[in-house]
Amino acid sequence: MAFRVEISPQAFGDLDSISAYIRHRGSFESAERWFNGIVAAIKTLRVAPQRCPLAAESRQLEAEVRLLLYGKRNRRYKIYFAVHKETVTIRVFHVRHWARRPADTDGGNVAQGEKSVPRSRGRPLGLAG
Repeated sequence: MAFRVEISPQAFGDLDSISAYIRHRGSFESAERWFNGIVAAIKTLRVAPQRCPLAAESRQLEAEVRLLLYGKRNRRYKIYFAVHKETVTIRVFHVRHWARRPADTDGGNVAQGEKSVPRSRGRPLGLAG
């Protein structure tokens, strides 16, 4: 079964902030390459999203939160998402650098990110099944 992949406004903001940081520290080309790569990785969630492990933050939620890692070595990013089987939708709601403190300890609450954004407001990636 192919899932529809949506990226929440918060996750798009995360992606935009990270790519702006990469652009500032490197170049437009490196930021563009990173952005295109992470979006391609997110699109792979369309098939078999259960291949990704449960996030540690999942214990605090009523919903199942999974984690996709993107990147290598010290340039790795965590992509938090939820699988909504009833609507056959993957909802990406937060992206952060892997070395940052856990989301529940620094004010960037992953749980609030998923619960506070209405599901219909995410941007689909054109991957309807």
